[in-house]
Amino acid sequence: MPRCVRKSVAAFFSIFVLLFAVFAAACGSSSSDKPLRLATTTSVVDSGLLSTLLPAFEKKTGRRVEVMALGSGKALSALREGEADVAVTHAPELELAAVEKGEAKARTPFMRNAFVIVGPKDSLPIVAGAGDFRDVLRAIAKSGKKFVSRGDESGTHTREKALWKAANLDPEADFIIKAKAGMAETLKRASDDGAFALTDKGTFLAKRNDVELAIVFQGDDELNNVYSVVEPAADAKSDREGAQGFANFVRSPDGKAVIGGFGVEALGEPLFTPEP
Repeated sequence: MPRCVRKSVAAFFSIFVLLFAVFAAACGSSSSDKPLRLATTTSVVDSGLLSTLLPAFEKKTGRRVEVMALGSGKALSALREGEADVAVTHAPELELAAVEKGEAKARTPFMRNAFVIVGPKDSLPIVAGAGDFRDVLRAIAKSGKKFVSRGDESGTHTREKALWKAANLDPEADFIIKAKAGMAETLKRASDDGAFALTDKGTFLAKRNDVELAIVFQGDDELNNVYSVVEPAADAKSDREGAQGFANFVRSPDGKAVIGGFGVEALGEPLFTPEP
């Protein structure tokens, strides 16, 4: 082979190798360099859990996470529309419906706490002697006090409406004020208005020093509050691999240790309990 031809072949080969390396690097970084878009209910953010959980996930996997704090309904909508890669919600009926319709691939319960009913610190006599949440809600309805609702179609709001109906009370009654806000803002509104509210216990414990409220009822089995990771549909143009990795992490021993330990040092008790 003539020398000039050998040089041309070598030069072509070098350019090919360089272009292939650039292409491979670009393809390899397309998912890992992009943040994993997490749509999550506001209670997980307001409680402070993500400030501990996400750094642990990022350290373990090398994946950055971009958080959108929404109610559960809006979080599932963001997942369905491809605006999020993965969701954390606490609305079991909506989650199961999304999976059944093919709008989500899987729902993985990974932790729980409980809903509690809070009210002004001097309001305990109003609900004294109540046997269950139905008695509590009926007592509040008769008390002349206001009740501040999330009013945002979140998981908390969805559960609240179901509780009112179970107590044979109208979720649209005049004494119920719709804050149309996240959990922390709703608690602040209830505190300012001297009103009652339904909240997840984790957010209340994290914010209790900022509001003039106390837990007036807790412990009913029907107030259990389960959080799940919801992965996008199999044909979604989302980071499905990243979503599965996040679901695996929160169910792993490392993830459970972070969840189960959160709040113990600062508040004397865990704010969430990992699912077994």
